[in-house]
Amino acid sequence: MASLPNTFNFGSEKDLSMEELVLRLQRMYIDLAEAINSKPDLYQRDTNGLASDTFLAQGSININTSTNKVEMLTNHVSPTVVTWTTLS
Repeated sequence: MASLPNTFNFGSEKDLSMEELVLRLQRMYIDLAEAINSKPDLYQRDTNGLASDTFLAQGSININTSTNKVEMLTNHVSPTVVTWTTLS
C-alpha cells in the first residue's frame, strides 16, 4: 500500500514568490495524488474469481469472505477468469 510522508519538503522558503509557491503546491498535490492512486484496490468478495473480478488491476488485494483470507489478484487468465492467490 502507498505510504504518505508526514511532511512535504518545500525546500527553502526564503523570498518565495507567489508563482514559486503555487508551483510547489502543485508539485505537492501531484505527489499526493500519485501516492493515493497507486494504492492497490481493496475488495471484499465471495466469488470464485470469475467475470465480476476481471475489472480489477493485477495486484489488487482481496478479503475472501468465504474463507476470511487475504488474497492478491495474480493473473488475468482470460477475459472472464482471474486467479487469486492467498497471501500467507
